[in-house]
Amino acid sequence: MQAVHLAIATIPLAIYLILIGALRLRRRPLVTSGWRDLLTLAIACSGLVVIGPMQLFFPTRAAAIWQSWVWLPLFMLYVLLVLLILMASKPRLIAYGLDDSQFREMLLRVARQVDPAAHWAGNVLNLPTISMQLAQEATGTPRICQVQHMGPIRNIDAWIQLERQAVRAAQQMTCRRSAAGWSLVICGCLLLAFALLPLLNDPRAALTQLRELINR
Repeated sequence: MQAVHLAIATIPLAIYLILIGALRLRRRPLVTSGWRDLLTLAIACSGLVVIGPMQLFFPTRAAAIWQSWVWLPLFMLYVLLVLLILMASKPRLIAYGLDDSQFREMLLRVARQVDPAAHWAGNVLNLPTISMQLAQEATGTPRICQVQHMGPIRNIDAWIQLERQAVRAAQQMTCRRSAAGWSLVICGCLLLAFALLPLLNDPRAALTQLRELINR
């Protein structure tokens, strides 16, 4: 694999690993929506998509006519695919840094600001006044918790209010640092160095490879 191909494929992924590792090392938790989480992952995978599917299904005949402009519809197609996945996914809230009990307590406190009758029933948070139910789902990772909205959203304003209140509540909490954060940061830094060193050693060759990739 050429140095430019390796860099394009790995640099976004390396930055993603470093960011996730940094989140695990924070003393304050982070609550975000499932849509933002998926969008961040899609950006991290964009380099792999460029080197993989875009190269495999590259429109050679269209490139002969449009030249480098052919990359624009390819990226637009990827953006549309990501948007389709985001629109098809159910609304979620994800908390980085909180254990299960902290997450449930925080979410119940926030939910009662939106609906005073909110209560947990097993792994389902019921907000009966606004007809909303949130199901807690396993993530397979310690101190990463999430809930998913059950059924269609009938009250989008209440969901947005719940999300904002959860973000504010998390900013006022503290959590333990996760040792797994160091492994993610180290792996991300090593991957980033592995991708950048060949470019820095021979920038002219890297520039030539990039031009060949764009103007293929």
